[in-house]
Amino acid sequence: MRFDPEALKALLALDDTALWAKIRSVAAASGICLAETVPCPADMARIRAAFGGYGQSDVAAALDTIARFRQGK
Repeated sequence: MRFDPEALKALLALDDTALWAKIRSVAAASGICLAETVPCPADMARIRAAFGGYGQSDVAAALDTIARFRQGK
């Protein structure tokens, strides 16, 4: 999977509420239901850091963090 670095940079520049809404939208399109509640700032920072790395393992880490929210943890 390849990412458009400029599009990703624009996403990461969004505030936490807007970024979480985008993440929820993408997840919903894949059949994944995430909580409406925005994760705490520390968790959002981890998601941003993981997506900001652009590497496959970084994306996997971000997806793992999102999966924790899906499970309500």
